[in-house]
Amino acid sequence: MSADPRLLRSFVALADELHFGRAARRLDITQPALSQQVKRLELQLGVRLFARTRARVELTEAGAAVLAPARVAADAADTIDELGRGFSQGELGELRLGLSPGAHYLAQTVLAEFTRRRPKVRVRAQQDNSGLLASRVADGGLEVAIGFCTPPTPGVVCEPLVEEPVVVAVGARHGLADRGAVTLAELSSETFALVDSQDGRGYNRAVVELCRAAGFEPRTAPDPQGPMAWETAVRTQGSVGLTTRSAAVSTARGIRLMRLDPPAAFRLELLEPAAPEEARRPAARAFAELARREARRGRRGRREPERPTPRGAPSPRARPA
Repeated sequence: MSADPRLLRSFVALADELHFGRAARRLDITQPALSQQVKRLELQLGVRLFARTRARVELTEAGAAVLAPARVAADAADTIDELGRGFSQGELGELRLGLSPGAHYLAQTVLAEFTRRRPKVRVRAQQDNSGLLASRVADGGLEVAIGFCTPPTPGVVCEPLVEEPVVVAVGARHGLADRGAVTLAELSSETFALVDSQDGRGYNRAVVELCRAAGFEPRTAPDPQGPMAWETAVRTQGSVGLTTRSAAVSTARGIRLMRLDPPAAFRLELLEPAAPEEARRPAARAFAELARREARRGRRGRREPERPTPRGAPSPRARPA
């Protein structure tokens, strides 16, 4: 029969202390429990490990021979237990995370706090349009994501987090570039920038619905394709774009932002696989809970300071989806 690592820990503690009371306190167990564990180990090994008298406890010849390998085995068992706890509690391992450029500010805050709390978790972050991120969550390529106007996707639970105020983006030479605020109705004759239609249909639909609610059918840039379609249309093609200030936190030169009056909002969402919560890895569950907490803080109006991009986060861009 193989020696139980728990019994080996008790043996090593008693061998170190040569005193049942001190060894029991070190192990945080009672003296009778310690005595029983040592007897069980002796029965398993078929030898006496200690010579006991009223006055003292001493290692036998067999006990002295067993001590060194027992110490190695006990240390190895402690390491295994520690690793198991780390992975089971989400303190170790890897997190495969998706981030929409439109969710940069919230994602930055959540990642900074996640990294502070769980520095040994390696974050592998992918930044892309929300439609593609949702597809990657559905197929298991990503464990969790923060999206921006995410379209419904089979196999994905899309949980609303916060609503971000919409701002209007125009090129620096656009006729509206010097305005502080603008109404959607004033933009009815403009061409609206959209993102790649394959992966950004949720954002594109949100733009169209806002314009329709303002009483007009928007004219849109034809067949946007590629990750820079939205920015290129706004910066160099005279289109107007709808985004949020948090999405445009690092907007490149050549783009001006204006308030939208009356205000409107775009939604940020938490994307998780449609699977039982216990099937999701602990690190992903921890990130999701932090995202919910930061979103609640944001809804209460608390303003978070700008922080450096944390480990594992891709560089932000101005495009919204």
